[in-house]
Amino acid sequence: MSQPEFHVMFNGAHPAVPSAKLRPASNYIDLPTAENYNGAEAQRTIQKMIDGIRLAERLGFDGGVFSEQHNGPIGLLGNPMLLGAYLAAATERIKIGVVGPIIGDYLSPIRLAEEIALLDHLSHGRLIFGLPVGHGMQYHSVGMMNTATARSRYREGHDLLMKALTEHGPFEWFGEHYQIPYVNLWPRPVQQPYPPVVILGGGSVDTLDMVAKHHHAYQAVGISSREAIQGALGKLREAAQGYGYELDRSQVCAGITFHVAETDAQAMTEAEPYYHWMMQNFFDSAFHDSFPPGYLSERALRGMLAGGGYRSKPPSETSFTDAVEKGNLVVGSPETVRERIAELIELYGAGRVLLNTNTDIKPEWLGTKSLTLFAEEVLPRLRGGSGPAVTHADRIGAENLAEHFVLRGEAPEPSVMWEGRNVTLGELSARLRDR
Repeated sequence: MSQPEFHVMFNGAHPAVPSAKLRPASNYIDLPTAENYNGAEAQRTIQKMIDGIRLAERLGFDGGVFSEQHNGPIGLLGNPMLLGAYLAAATERIKIGVVGPIIGDYLSPIRLAEEIALLDHLSHGRLIFGLPVGHGMQYHSVGMMNTATARSRYREGHDLLMKALTEHGPFEWFGEHYQIPYVNLWPRPVQQPYPPVVILGGGSVDTLDMVAKHHHAYQAVGISSREAIQGALGKLREAAQGYGYELDRSQVCAGITFHVAETDAQAMTEAEPYYHWMMQNFFDSAFHDSFPPGYLSERALRGMLAGGGYRSKPPSETSFTDAVEKGNLVVGSPETVRERIAELIELYGAGRVLLNTNTDIKPEWLGTKSLTLFAEEVLPRLRGGSGPAVTHADRIGAENLAEHFVLRGEAPEPSVMWEGRNVTLGELSARLRDR
């Protein structure tokens, strides 16, 4: 990867809901639909995601990203693979980043492997997918997942998924959680050995080891300081060395929420109200909802509460000023934003930058202005004057019939049994013509 890739995140939150601070619980799980759901608002929210990703492609960003959420207004994509399929047809160049699918939502990871392979074909090799364990709230929602076995089921599901995507079948799998006598994936992904995988985590040693072992990319989530993120990435680099290689920049994703305006002061004024909404309504949740019993190991729980780690304090307790000073929220003029993002890319050694626009709650014109200013005045300088890392040339597979016959190479002709013999369809056509 010669230059960083810049991917834009669209969360798809339904904004027209009461403040979570007015409820005894968060807006996850049980916000009543009768009083709060607005069909027109939901449809517009989904359309804004589609429009935003198509705009990001026209502006020259490398990818558009969206995530799986359940049972509440914080995200309206119960199945993000469906939106990925739509975008495969609605876009030409931009990479399609599906965060989720949550493995635990599937009775079998083989169904997920089939969806990944099919979407990779539909997008001509533009798919990137994230594999989060899923917040505790998701486990309440789906109803078929036990938090006490969530981690072991996730790890086994991940290993089975990777094997299905990489190894030719049929083969059998008899594990603790999945028993499948014939694993035989058709079609297979067009990206080899499989589309890029991003693992999202809060810095646990077990997750970092899995990332390093499988050469996945890593996205730190919920970690409140640059120092804690650097610490997690340092452990990841050590784990990669333990597996005999040096971590590549493409394996490090830097997550940054941003807003750009004409001046620093104007950007601060524009961004602050929507930051508070995001932290209080999108990210904040009751601890027992986020981390139900059994969801975390004792070691992971102790590490998280030690300070600086994942959700070491409620997100809503981080002030706007603190977030800007810590660097995870980048707000300012084009020059200020460019300098701070360049600093973070260098600090983390990142090859992919995930830009959270927080456009769900912003007026559409304001989100579009910020994204456009970033593309016009920040992105070219971060790239050193070059264009998108992702181009039309990155599309994989034939675009037309002539290309298909060049790429297919030698392949057996279709055949049938006819009058006691196996004959190709060409031979059968010739015989029938000669009758």
